[in-house]
Amino acid sequence: MLRLERISKRYSRPGGSRLALDGVSLELERGQITGIFGPSGSGKTTLLRIAAGLRAPDSGTVTYRGVRLDWMSTVERTRFRRREIACIWAAQTWQERLSVLDHVALPLLVDHCGRRSVERRVHEALLACEAEQCLEMELDELSDGERQRVAIARALVGEPQLLLADGPASNLSVVEQEGIMVLLSSLAREARVAVLVTASDAQALLRADPILYLRDGRLINPEPMSERGKVYNFPQPGSRRVAADA
Repeated sequence: MLRLERISKRYSRPGGSRLALDGVSLELERGQITGIFGPSGSGKTTLLRIAAGLRAPDSGTVTYRGVRLDWMSTVERTRFRRREIACIWAAQTWQERLSVLDHVALPLLVDHCGRRSVERRVHEALLACEAEQCLEMELDELSDGERQRVAIARALVGEPQLLLADGPASNLSVVEQEGIMVLLSSLAREARVAVLVTASDAQALLRADPILYLRDGRLINPEPMSERGKVYNFPQPGSRRVAADA
């Protein structure tokens, strides 16, 4: 559905430049949850922004359903982002005094949906995210785990085809991390959404398949040790085993 081919991106900085992505190739399909992990500054957020059409690569192509994003007009790219993609950013802004209902409903209100339809779809999204108890709450009343589920509900309320999640389980307990990944995995299968999720630690992504390691701007495949248990042998420092499609 979404294909990134040999994507490279370099940032200019005072005194030099930094290569954020180096020939990265990746394909996302509906019903699949793909995980990418790597340390802070490894290029995970840059990769998600390029996948969403929010940032252009220096080289390489991004193709959605056979159409390259750089061939789309400004209006077509805007429509693509609003109707096809939903993003959850690690550094998202919360208006603390806003109700959960209004926060989740905002993407629908922008499209001028009727109030009754909006309330129904918000309730369905929260129910799907096991956060229906938050419907009557305000944002500043939510726990960290509830906030992440509400953020996912807001992303899903517009019924996107592609969900990009930048560290959605960061700063959560191990149990809460597992719950968020179970939720995303379930949504990928049942709603037939393509999901790309990032984390700084591979342990937070064990529900994803495949799991890829982003290092030095390149994607590296782990070596599967056990198909049944989804146990992976990740490359050790100094290893240069690079994904065949990267």
